[in-house]
Amino acid sequence: MAVLRRLSALARMPLQLARFLSAAPALVEDARRSAKVAGRLERRVEKLQQELRAARDEGRALRKELRDRLLQYNLLLGRLSRARPEDAGPDRALSWRELPLHLDERREMEWEGVGGGEAPPDPEGREWLSLDRCPMCGHEARTIVNPFNKFVLMDKAPDNTSARYDFAVCHACGISYASRRPVGSRYRFMLRHFGEVTGKAGGDAEIKNPLLNPYALSDADRDRLKQLASRGVWVSEHLGLRKTEYLEGLLKDRFDNSVHLDLLSSLVAPQWRTKARVLEIRPRAGTISEGLRRLFGADVHAMAIWESQQLLLQEVYGIESRGLIDFDQFDIPYEGTFDLIVAQHMVMHSVRPDRFFAAVLQHLAPDGHLYLYNEPDDAEFLQGGQSMLAHLNPLHLQTFDQRSLARALGARGLDVVFIKRRNFNHMCLARRGSGGWTPMTAEERDARIRAYETARDRAVLALPPEFRGRFAAQWPEVVARGVAEGVADFDADGRLKLVRQR
Repeated sequence: MAVLRRLSALARMPLQLARFLSAAPALVEDARRSAKVAGRLERRVEKLQQELRAARDEGRALRKELRDRLLQYNLLLGRLSRARPEDAGPDRALSWRELPLHLDERREMEWEGVGGGEAPPDPEGREWLSLDRCPMCGHEARTIVNPFNKFVLMDKAPDNTSARYDFAVCHACGISYASRRPVGSRYRFMLRHFGEVTGKAGGDAEIKNPLLNPYALSDADRDRLKQLASRGVWVSEHLGLRKTEYLEGLLKDRFDNSVHLDLLSSLVAPQWRTKARVLEIRPRAGTISEGLRRLFGADVHAMAIWESQQLLLQEVYGIESRGLIDFDQFDIPYEGTFDLIVAQHMVMHSVRPDRFFAAVLQHLAPDGHLYLYNEPDDAEFLQGGQSMLAHLNPLHLQTFDQRSLARALGARGLDVVFIKRRNFNHMCLARRGSGGWTPMTAEERDARIRAYETARDRAVLALPPEFRGRFAAQWPEVVARGVAEGVADFDADGRLKLVRQR
């Protein structure tokens, strides 16, 4: 029976196969129609999803625009509440770069090391000097106006604590000073890596100008510098020498310093009754000393900051320089007193101004003069286009204007005889005297503090985009203050931009 059933089933298979084959085209057509329907449904779903995403993006954009517009109106209201006549002009020029109202990405305050892998000193952080009073006039009251130095604009620093100096404005004399400053081996390490920590020459460890070379000299360096110096100052162009065959900077230094020599020849030298004794601190090549010796027979001495300048003083003008300047533990390595002490760009760099001025006064004759030059005026970043943060490289520890410098000198027992600002630098002649001075008024103090705080906010807003993230937490407050103070403004399209300095 089972066999018969199997044979019967086999006999029916051709008939079933024929029926299936006859129905196959209809099945295939049904499958095709179903696929088309499924495809249309899939494309419709995808289109709806795209429209939904676009609607969400548009909604987010609208919410952001609404939020930004409301913020813009609030910022402008803040401006109106603090409006000043000088902010009212409609023709204020805006910078080309747009500023964000918000920063989405934060960047940690971290730096790579300097010195080509040389381990920085002071890993315990002990070589910091914290000042509780003004280092120039000794007054205690002050206002912190800027926590940072130029390291916040750089990728490299000795360590992650090096960027914070807590600059404060003294309420009495008005100078701004780093209330936290490096000393000892920490400071010497930075001086040894001068180009990197100041950002000079692109932050490289090599500075090619022989007159400004801060690095130690090899025997080959010395021989080469002596060979270049042997050509002297007055190398005429008709000789056809290449600039690599002599020191062109010697003549430039002579021309640049002629103004200082003229000033001293007019205001100081006529008072000399006998052969005057002169000390020049931090000369480039000794031009001023050489001029005073040549014109008035002065007995000249020098203190160089770099080995290169120490060598050039001897080779070019035959002027001895004993040792090198120590900005931290400053001392004068000569006996006796001087009728004139000339100091270039020293006050701004002095780690301990009290020690610097004590040494100067110890070696200054009773009727002697101190001449300071190349001391930058803080108007360069308070009124000019310079960034405060860029200006305050890690070796700049004091800043001042004419009035605050004069008050500070008065506090040190020096009377200003002549002061002039030239190219955003002070030329200041002072004489040992009574040292009387009057502290700032409350109005002067508040205006100066406000100017520093405004310059700080401008410097933060002007940061390159790659460094803004370091100030992400403070950015909204900086923007608000910037708009209120007229540092930043919105253009006709509602884009926030810096207002150019007048």
